[in-house]
Amino acid sequence: MREILLTHTRKMLLAVAGCTLMAVVSLASAGRLELLMGLAAGYVTGFVWYGVMFGRLWRSADMTVSQAKQQIVVGAVLRFLLMGAVFWAALQVSLGQFAAVVAGFGLIYVLGLVMLMRTSMEVK
Repeated sequence: MREILLTHTRKMLLAVAGCTLMAVVSLASAGRLELLMGLAAGYVTGFVWYGVMFGRLWRSADMTVSQAKQQIVVGAVLRFLLMGAVFWAALQVSLGQFAAVVAGFGLIYVLGLVMLMRTSMEVK
């Protein structure tokens, strides 16, 4: 399982690098390079989101059903609190930074979902 996740994670990082390059060119041409920090904050939030989710799923594999459910619920609450705190902080800075953070998080979230779908299709 780790090999599959690492393979898809490398592919995901290459896709993120390509999207980041396009975002840098687009923001540079618009004169809004300051939004790159918001994009980076969204990336970090997205990677932490998936890191916490994968870690809790990994640990819950050796638990009873009720323990695993509790582990998943606690993880979901923590991830939503993290996402809310980062989005709130970005909104306090500016609407542009908020949009950049949401775009960065959304990119990582969508690529992560695609990675999970591809992983589940290959395992079967």
